Amino acid sequence: MHESRIRVGFILAGLYNLGIILFSRGFSDALGSVDPLFGSEGSFLILLWGLAYLGTRSVYASAPLLVGVFCIEKLFYFQHWVQWLMEEGDSLSQLWASDPLTAMFYAIYGFGDALFAVFFGVVAWSHRAQS
Repeated sequence: MHESRIRVGFILAGLYNLGIILFSRGFSDALGSVDPLFGSEGSFLILLWGLAYLGTRSVYASAPLLVGVFCIEKLFYFQHWVQWLMEEGDSLSQLWASDPLTAMFYAIYGFGDALFAVFFGVVAWSHRAQS
């Protein structure tokens, strides 16, 4: 993977996480009322992960273990999303009717986390011998 594309990937991952500000409505408990993992504190931590991705965009090659941690973190959120969909997915239609922004978050967040988990995993694996 080309360096400039990898940097763009880190930037996109950071921006993806920064979107939590919008979806949480400025760290209110809008998301947390549906799933406590995304309460105001959890949403703030997602913002911090995003800042970590942005901060790593230029040094990822020398920190493949850190990038591997990013992969594991994204896998955690992906599996949580799948589990939530299996247990609570039927409530999405009601959520769309009452709160479309929150419903959109719960409908899509895990898909993006899965994509970025793959991205971070590939980057970590391809730079493992360089550190």
